[in-house]
Amino acid sequence: MIKDAFTLAVQNLTHRKVRSWLTMIGIFIGITAVIAVVSLGQGLEAAINEQFAELGTDKIFIQPGSSAFGGATSVVLDESDLRVVERTPGVAQATGMAYTNGRITYKDVEVYGLVMGVNLDTDLWASMNSKNVEAGRLLEDGDVGKAFVGYDFSQDDKLFPHGASLGDKFTINGVAFEIVGIQEDLGNSQDNTQVQVSAEAYERVFGERVEDEYMMLLARVDTAAVPADVAEQMKHDLRRHRGLDEGDEDFTLQTAEQFLESFNSILLIVQVVIVGIAAVSLLIGGIGIMNTMYTAVVERTQEIGIMKAIGARNSDVLVIFLIESGMLGLVGGAIGVATGLGLAKLVEIAGELWIGTLYLQMWWSWELILGALAFGFLVGALSGVAPAYQASKQKPVDSLRYE
Repeated sequence: MIKDAFTLAVQNLTHRKVRSWLTMIGIFIGITAVIAVVSLGQGLEAAINEQFAELGTDKIFIQPGSSAFGGATSVVLDESDLRVVERTPGVAQATGMAYTNGRITYKDVEVYGLVMGVNLDTDLWASMNSKNVEAGRLLEDGDVGKAFVGYDFSQDDKLFPHGASLGDKFTINGVAFEIVGIQEDLGNSQDNTQVQVSAEAYERVFGERVEDEYMMLLARVDTAAVPADVAEQMKHDLRRHRGLDEGDEDFTLQTAEQFLESFNSILLIVQVVIVGIAAVSLLIGGIGIMNTMYTAVVERTQEIGIMKAIGARNSDVLVIFLIESGMLGLVGGAIGVATGLGLAKLVEIAGELWIGTLYLQMWWSWELILGALAFGFLVGALSGVAPAYQASKQKPVDSLRYE
């Protein structure tokens, strides 16, 4: 019986192609939006998680100001703050960095980019960047006239008409540097255009000591210590050092895990909002299916009478119309899955080609696809409950006499 009901449903859908397509529009638009958003969201989350996995969960980041994501601030972290961080129980190593925009000149072509002054007295920065070297090497202690540059420096028509290579010379604000290392593609333009130099070289270029105005402090926690506990003690010590009350911190302190949790929470909220908007389209699609099924019931009144006259029960008629409405949702869901994944792939390609980011990645799983198809069928079936119930309650005699 169920097999016959599916066969009949497919026949009815194919015989009314235009109406079926128009009915499914709302469903496949909604499923397309859901699939595209979830695919890109999960791809972005996976890419970020991978980056943090390489970074390690034993890191603590300290920035001036109350915003975890940086921004303009008059607050300054200096060498004395770094010493407090270093003395915190459970901290294995700590270092700091400063950054500002500089005028970068290579073969008479000038661009402006982010220049980072890095303390090289520990191997902390090296351990963070060791897996991100495309060519050459990282900076080493004593590399005053050397620079480690972003990926776009080596690419034609990115920063310069002809990309730079290892050993090439360029200047920052008129001070000469030699390229000793090139960073791999990190997926965003800010990282791909940055330049890392030693703290001594940074002072030579900008006339400012890195240790006088750190833009970020970084600490690595001992393997035996818990990063969250160390971070709490560090926050307490920094408050006392800076003469601040609890809740009045003029600095932001987060562990790598907290950074990741904050990002994932924001991403989840964005996905929920967009999926909620897409649900409106699904609701409209469900109303369209209901309207189509009511019309089908009226058009097939005599057919219903014939089925009942030869022995079909009310439940048989109910199942036939429920499966037909469910098939509308299922086919609409299948189209939505295909277009959603296609749209996500286009966004991934556009992100890589035009925005220069590798974080917009298409992600999919069989659970996502099967879930979307099942959801489409469920929306269709639920939308057809009322019309199917109406059809099942029709009396055979009245149905056969209907014209």
